[in-house]
Amino acid sequence: MRLFSELCGASSFSYWNILRAKGDEKFESAVQEFKQGLINTNTFLEKKGDPNGPFLFGNQFTLAECNAAPFVQRACNVLPAFTGKGEAETSECDSILVDPIKLCEEEGLTRLKSWISAVLTRPSVKHAELSREEMFQSVSKMLQRFEEMENK
Repeated sequence: MRLFSELCGASSFSYWNILRAKGDEKFESAVQEFKQGLINTNTFLEKKGDPNGPFLFGNQFTLAECNAAPFVQRACNVLPAFTGKGEAETSECDSILVDPIKLCEEEGLTRLKSWISAVLTRPSVKHAELSREEMFQSVSKMLQRFEEMENK
């Protein structure tokens, strides 16, 4: 479980490099890095996960899922909204749409897609989730701070 958290936790679902990328080349590189994190997580789940359920240990929701859940929630909500023709108010991006679920489908990451769906629909995870508006406001503020720091 600790190995999963270290190798496939927050770092696999970090979207900041995508949102902060300036220019097509950096954006594509950030998307490829994100996609590789998804592939690595899928591989780990296939090789080390219990196949008798959607979570790392089958039907048992573990600390690994608890640790990853906030990052998964945000990545699955924020990336589609802030990339492509996203719905976020601050979305000025003409880039391609980045959606973790669609990436799983495109890359054939069926184990990861099942895991993400199970994590996102878990009642305790849904109960702790921020609203989309709160999520978008938080991300917008953070992007603004990053921009201000870069311009100093």
